[in-house]
Amino acid sequence: MARSPAVKRLMQELAELTKNPSPDFVAEPIEGDMLEWHFTLRGPSEGGFAGGRYHGRLNFPADYPFKPPDITFLTPNGRFEVNKKICLSITGFHPESWRPAWGVRTTLVALISFFPTAGQGAVGALDWTEAERKLQAARSRSWSCPTCGAAMAGALPDESVVPLGHYEVDPEIALNVRDSQTASQDTVNAAGADQPDAAGAPEEDQAQAAMAPNAQGSAAAAAAAAAATNFEPAAPAVPAEAAQTAAVAIEALRPEQAPAPAPAGPRRRAAAPAAPARPAPAQTQAAVAPASETTQYSSLLDALDFAISTVIGMAIVYTLAKLLRLA
Repeated sequence: MARSPAVKRLMQELAELTKNPSPDFVAEPIEGDMLEWHFTLRGPSEGGFAGGRYHGRLNFPADYPFKPPDITFLTPNGRFEVNKKICLSITGFHPESWRPAWGVRTTLVALISFFPTAGQGAVGALDWTEAERKLQAARSRSWSCPTCGAAMAGALPDESVVPLGHYEVDPEIALNVRDSQTASQDTVNAAGADQPDAAGAPEEDQAQAAMAPNAQGSAAAAAAAAAATNFEPAAPAVPAEAAQTAAVAIEALRPEQAPAPAPAGPRRRAAAPAAPARPAPAQTQAAVAPASETTQYSSLLDALDFAISTVIGMAIVYTLAKLLRLA
């Protein structure tokens, strides 16, 4: 059966870690599951972690290295909670910031570097006092993992024999300061299961809520969403009195137009009741009178023309009949 890409990648990383081991950390998969690794770290010299041995678990997704692993600590340390996934830009809390070029070595180096930093309320983070952390560091040397059987006492060389190394952490890796409630809410929003209710909010707030990005709330996503809407600023508001004055002036400049004639056709809608006819002005009646006289004169001419034609026709018929008799 062909191995998955994730298993192939993890086998390559295991070979690289075996070939180039580090005195500050060790990691390998548990028996029977290539997607679950256990690791052990040497605590850094500052922050109360000197001499500590910190054991944890890496759970890789099936599509690794395209998505990051989940990280859980199993040894009490005062910096990260035990048996709880921690929030880093290299963990499953932030797949959007993960780089496929990162791997197990990158992850472990980042963990060592973040031990002395402040938790600041991040998911899975603690801010115990330095005295409490020193106590946990001393106790960690006698701890053993019940799952893989690793004993912290001999897992890594002592600092008196091999001093701690110095590592350069990728600048893109950062501890994300987010409390568990915010992280849970973001996870729900990303799944689309719990959208904020904008009912009753002002219209401007509802518009802004509709335009807000739903992908982790980043500034880059907000800018992209605003650009996608092709938003243009509204024109400056004009006072009501000025707008009314301008409308009257524009209306006065428009030429008067005669009403359009009613469309001709066999079917017409019932006309509205006609308004009472107004008496026509004297000039209008005077203009109508000549038109009536012209119409009467034309009728008389037509009648006279018909009578003349009839007489001529009768004369022609009479003449033809007389000629026929003489013949």
